[in-house]
Amino acid sequence: MQRGRVKFASILVLAAALVAGGCGSNGGSAGGGGEKLSLEAQGTKFTTTSLDLKAGQKYTLTLANKDSVEHNFTFQQANADKDAAGGATVEATFDAPAAGSYKFFCKYHPAAMTGTVTVS
Repeated sequence: MQRGRVKFASILVLAAALVAGGCGSNGGSAGGGGEKLSLEAQGTKFTTTSLDLKAGQKYTLTLANKDSVEHNFTFQQANADKDAAGGATVEATFDAPAAGSYKFFCKYHPAAMTGTVTVS
């Protein structure tokens, strides 16, 4: 009988952990409650050219530079401007501006490396 109670208690603990793990936001969290974003620079282009954000939300963007030359993430409306040396990975933290459509780019290669930020 004792063994049955232990097994039942273990199942309850597991079920509670699964329910608790399912709670929270849809995106990943960064320190300070911000949402995480990832962006790669490779072949003198961004591998992702669109970002969807929520107005007023804090974000931490990780830029992984897969090239040997320096790249940059600039999102002027959010005052985000972060350089990444060749082969480096850096983070830029910013608050999303008001709803609208904006551009992000690499200030070293603005014609080739650009994307759109949609803020809702």
